[in-house]
Amino acid sequence: MPARRTVTSARGLVPLGTQDIDLIMDVERRAFESAMQADEHTVLRRLALGHSVLGIRGPDGHLLGTIGYSSLHLGDTCDGLPPRFKEYSLQVVPPDPDTYCIYSLGVAPEARNLACSRLLLGTVFADGRRRGFRRVIGDGSIPSLRGNDQVAPRPEIREMIDRYQRTGRFPEQHEFLRDPLLAFYQRIVHCRFVKLMPDFLPEDAASEGWRVLLESTL
Repeated sequence: MPARRTVTSARGLVPLGTQDIDLIMDVERRAFESAMQADEHTVLRRLALGHSVLGIRGPDGHLLGTIGYSSLHLGDTCDGLPPRFKEYSLQVVPPDPDTYCIYSLGVAPEARNLACSRLLLGTVFADGRRRGFRRVIGDGSIPSLRGNDQVAPRPEIREMIDRYQRTGRFPEQHEFLRDPLLAFYQRIVHCRFVKLMPDFLPEDAASEGWRVLLESTL
């Protein structure tokens, strides 16, 4: 197993563009399961729409992770967001944005530590505050719904989703924290869970296609 690389300084951050497509795709392959990887055409299309990709390098210059995000205008609600990930991650950048939308956070296995994710996310949040944006949104998976090789299935998460489907009543905030990945996001970006989205990303087997919309005010 490669030695774990720890990144603690913004000196490792680098904006990426179309000229870096090979580097971006290398992280995509290492960070995500094959069914969840964006293809090169999709990444290039996002960049052509004006989206941003930020990368992080280790001390040896090796690219360890990327974060993909775009600017949106949402006003007071999130009602106008597309209900499927493909459209969600290909939204047109408006002339008067007030929100950052993070749709991809990929960290290579040898660098999966709190510092790496915190630095990538924190940089996007800081830039949003600098631009006077109101909030940051993102979509969180629910891997403990079915479970995968890193997260065990949790009956309380299954019950939460089943109850939502039966009643339409949105779960309490603390219920989402029973999923370790959602708890991780809440811990580092202080987000609220604002919307459950079925069939948002069918390729995500662990979450059975479900996503939770996360919202953090700036």
